[in-house]
Amino acid sequence: MNPGAGDSLKHLMGEVKSKASKEESADLKAKGLSLKPKGKEPKSSSLNDKGLNLKVLGEAVEGAKNKKQTIAIWSPRISAIMWYLKKTTPEFSISEEARIILEEGLEKKYPELFQKVKEEMR
Repeated sequence: MNPGAGDSLKHLMGEVKSKASKEESADLKAKGLSLKPKGKEPKSSSLNDKGLNLKVLGEAVEGAKNKKQTIAIWSPRISAIMWYLKKTTPEFSISEEARIILEEGLEKKYPELFQKVKEEMR
């Protein structure tokens, strides 16, 4: 039996640690946490007082503005709900609904980061 796409992806991604580590580090910094022991200063001076990496934030904002970065998710439950709503609600937009729900959730979970991104995108 052939391995599924998920198994192939796990195999390929098992060797890719540096990118995942950077993403995990950025996520922890966004939450005000750090992978480094307390008392050690980061090598980069691009962190602001909230622990946000301003260089990475700027790159993320520029990528979003230039439409070079997109996101995609896959969930059977989300798909079923959204397509049901699309078929039963006049003028329903899956993209618009997903945008609203994600923005509300991200603003609630990461309020400081969300506010900073709003400021940077003005």
